Amino acid sequence: MKYLFVFLSIILVFSSCEEYLDKIEEADGMSKEEVFGNYQNYRKFADKMYQDRHNYLSQGDYTPIACMADEGTAVSGWPSLAEAQNGNWIGLMASDYPNSGLLGGVWRSWRSIRIANMTLANLHMLDNDPTVTKQQIDQLKGQAHFMRAWYYYEYLRRQGGMPYIEYAFDADDNFALPRLSRQETAEKIAADCDTAFQLLPERWPEDHIGRPEKGSALALKAAALLIPASKQYNTGNESSRWEAVAEAAWNAIDFAKTTRRYSLLTSNSTSEVTYKTPGGVKTISYASGFDSIFMYMPYNDEIMWEHYSAINENMYNIYGVPSIVSAGIVKGYSVSANIVDRFETLNGLAIQDDISYDPQNPYVNRDPRFYHSILFNQQRWTSESGRYLELWNGGSERLAENFYNRSGYLARKFWAPNRDQFSGRVNENNHAIYFRLAEMYLIYAEAANELGGPDHKASGADMSAVDAVNVVRARVKMPPVNSIYLTKDAFRLRIQNERAVEFFLEGKRLFDLMRWGLAHQPEYKNLYAVDLVKDDSKPTGFAISRSDLPFHTNVFEPKQYNWPVPMSDGFMFDEFKQNPGW
Repeated sequence: MKYLFVFLSIILVFSSCEEYLDKIEEADGMSKEEVFGNYQNYRKFADKMYQDRHNYLSQGDYTPIACMADEGTAVSGWPSLAEAQNGNWIGLMASDYPNSGLLGGVWRSWRSIRIANMTLANLHMLDNDPTVTKQQIDQLKGQAHFMRAWYYYEYLRRQGGMPYIEYAFDADDNFALPRLSRQETAEKIAADCDTAFQLLPERWPEDHIGRPEKGSALALKAAALLIPASKQYNTGNESSRWEAVAEAAWNAIDFAKTTRRYSLLTSNSTSEVTYKTPGGVKTISYASGFDSIFMYMPYNDEIMWEHYSAINENMYNIYGVPSIVSAGIVKGYSVSANIVDRFETLNGLAIQDDISYDPQNPYVNRDPRFYHSILFNQQRWTSESGRYLELWNGGSERLAENFYNRSGYLARKFWAPNRDQFSGRVNENNHAIYFRLAEMYLIYAEAANELGGPDHKASGADMSAVDAVNVVRARVKMPPVNSIYLTKDAFRLRIQNERAVEFFLEGKRLFDLMRWGLAHQPEYKNLYAVDLVKDDSKPTGFAISRSDLPFHTNVFEPKQYNWPVPMSDGFMFDEFKQNPGW
């Protein structure tokens, strides 16, 4: 049954947009006709639709998504993180805790949807501006279609299907609209993306970094269609949904190939990590380049859409501990052994499948992405001369105190070298990547495998599911997927593993576990550490064992596969039915 939503909150959104226009009038002496009748003023108004993007790398988000699944967790000076991890989502949404972007912040994007709709509704008023070009109008229109689709995508992977508002309501309109299913909402998003693709440029100038492009629209379409196709939300296992996903992902890949607009950053050299052992300092060489996607090349051609922050977010504070960094509300991020153990050996095997893997010497011969993503005990990292990370039980980075490490692993991925309290270099811009080309290959692989197994090629495509995964692996010098994993079921697990490693800390893990129907299972809620006890007879100088008990447990109940709608917004009348269990 489709329930009716009565959009009382849209009246609030309507009012906020009108108030914004009123402020323009008060500040600049302009009428609404002058705002919408002049391109420069129009664009200033339209740019407000970007305000509600969730920057998952902002140190101002006190409920970081990196702490909501099995990747790891941190300690927060605000109670909002603990509330989120304990499953009190509806209470957190209704609270006045600051900066809960993951839960409360995204919900505010109804106002940005309205701005997108107002942008589309008033384009005719630009007829009064003789300086405006067709290209500028198309770009405004394309951005509005894309941003509307983006915010519905955010709802889709949280609350599920929603009423799809495609025009700007007036105050006297009837706000009762049907709630769509996840699949119907995804199809609406896809239609908006198709329109946006026709209107957006292939590439913006660098001073417009963060605006969506044609490739952004292709990527969003594939990602949106993936959600209702996945196991948790595709209870009838409808193959047509997977066909649509495969087609959309392949179109994004093919666009990248034919236009040469996007490409994977590849490794053309090696980097080194040094660490201390009883036998002296040792060095591990690994394929370089992967970290450049995230820290050194913010406008690189692998990124299909991103949230670029021109201010110093200092996100590395979250990943540091008091012995290395000195500030931050959220700090002490501890990477779980669960996720570390997902990084394969350099032989292309899961650690449990490789007889050459030594659990007492676990840092050698690992997937190069391990070294780009993880910091381990006794590794040389800080700018302080001769200092090695002390992540053993009781070490200087792992004291039994608040904000210190609890797992034996720190996160490196978004933490540039020499950004610490010793160097004085504490400022670092960041860019939260929403889509990159690697994901299109892995989405395509997932869909093609569901349709026909690892060797299946989707209609119109020139590569199989396993070919697509191997493209992603090859760029970090990992071997092709081993033949022992090439049954349909085994390969599904390897795709899931590949996403966990490739997109570590990129804001995707929780939503992946949700759409696969795994988030409620204990192995994904319980976070384990490694115990490190000094023992010079061991290769690393420490006896290493996985802890018997988790150092942290997230609450995730079946009802959390459909997030709550905040009742405090006055969003519903009697016709509305809250998501089950809330």
